[in-house]
Amino acid sequence: MRPVFALEHPEPTAVLGALTELLPDELACEGMVFREHAVLRIVPAQRHFFSPQLELEAQRPDPDDEYAPASARLSGRFAPHPHVWTLFVAIYGLIAIGATAGAMWGLAQWILGQPPWTLLAVPAGLALAAFVYGAAFIGQGLGAEQMYLLRSLVDRAVSRTAGQ
Repeated sequence: MRPVFALEHPEPTAVLGALTELLPDELACEGMVFREHAVLRIVPAQRHFFSPQLELEAQRPDPDDEYAPASARLSGRFAPHPHVWTLFVAIYGLIAIGATAGAMWGLAQWILGQPPWTLLAVPAGLALAAFVYGAAFIGQGLGAEQMYLLRSLVDRAVSRTAGQ
């Protein structure tokens, strides 16, 4: 659901350093760069509800860690702003609570011999969850151009460090 990429690079922290140099001149992007991590966003003037942010992490090989990458790389993950992500999780939670409550009430009606009409909350909840899931993909499509802007900034930083 959240697009990811990984770039093999001998010195991924140098790419983050190059980002530090590129960001002040960038008109469409802003961000914070740390030693082995960076978060890039669209500037507030161009940001909309589904604007993405890009989280980058420099990873180095570690022979003692079986889950570490085999070579040095820069990993990136596009995601919505944390507030948007939290809103989607809250909506899923409310749908789950509503469907569960409807199922319990419907089972109680069934046990009492009444028509269990509130069991309809379960398929309604599934349909609403599918709708919210689809809205996330629509949002991804609306933010595709801005995802390209963020990724092109990373690609420029990589090309700046190509000689290293």
